[in-house]
Amino acid sequence: MIRVLIIIFISMSLKANLLERDDVKKFIDLAVEESNLTREEIIDYIKDAQPSPKAVELRSNQPEVKATWDDYRSKRVTDTRILNGVNFINENADIFNKVEKDYGVSKFYIASIIGLETNYGGYLGSFNPLDTIFTRAFDPDSKFWQRELVELLVLSKRYGLNPKEIKSSWSGAIGLGQFIPSSYNAYGVDYDYDGYVDLLNSRMDGIASVANFLKVHGWNSNQPAAAQVALSEQYSNLNDEQIDELEFPFKINNFRTKVSPDTLNEAGFSVTTNQDDDLTPLLFFEEGATKLFIGFDNFRVITKYNRSSKYALSVHQLAVAISEKFYE
Repeated sequence: MIRVLIIIFISMSLKANLLERDDVKKFIDLAVEESNLTREEIIDYIKDAQPSPKAVELRSNQPEVKATWDDYRSKRVTDTRILNGVNFINENADIFNKVEKDYGVSKFYIASIIGLETNYGGYLGSFNPLDTIFTRAFDPDSKFWQRELVELLVLSKRYGLNPKEIKSSWSGAIGLGQFIPSSYNAYGVDYDYDGYVDLLNSRMDGIASVANFLKVHGWNSNQPAAAQVALSEQYSNLNDEQIDELEFPFKINNFRTKVSPDTLNEAGFSVTTNQDDDLTPLLFFEEGATKLFIGFDNFRVITKYNRSSKYALSVHQLAVAISEKFYE
């Protein structure tokens, strides 16, 4: 009994200390100003937040930054994930066919994103969004994540969710397609028309919301996302270290880079394309060989989902692999 009382006392003390922090007080003022939540509602939500050391650790070791392309890809574009992607599309054929018609986004890219994010809904995360987003908001201080925390509280009130109890990724992404709260609020679709955008339990809402996100960010159904192109001899036998040491007037393997084919060719590449897009050059060591890929506008749309060239290229490669298996 004494041990239970001590635990209760410590828990109450931690909550009181959290609410007395200056940065948390400023956040509460911000949330009152930028939402329709009352001060009491905000306090009632965040009083249960606990900083997550594990989320801090994972933030510092993101595979998009730490892993080589070959290692990153080998864990994502796998035979199992390809086959599961085909099965996921077949199991939800009516939804995918309708979504493709309504949004003009390829079912293979929608499925690929869901496959990479949650293994087609099989794993929605082992964290909760209240703790993880609270951690990102204040460790270190981040205006972006403080606004995400406001969005989470707004989302929780709108749909009657307890943000401490639902599942999320280490960064607070929620549901089938792993939307951060602002994306949930902005791009979530009530595709089953039940009056509730449910990205945790409704496949209709989850699949349509991924499509809506891509469409709103400029997906063009008449263009590819990326393509592998022939590599000129001078760059054909480079490992990761050698690729990192290359210097060009532009950055390679950077999703923000947009250059013309002429500019690439002046740098020693031999690129021909019938696409009107500017190009994002991606030079990676993959499966024992140096390979050159070029990303088009749709490739850069994918990076709105996750701001990583490795992520976007793996989405593309998985989507292509699923489509090839689908039509076998």
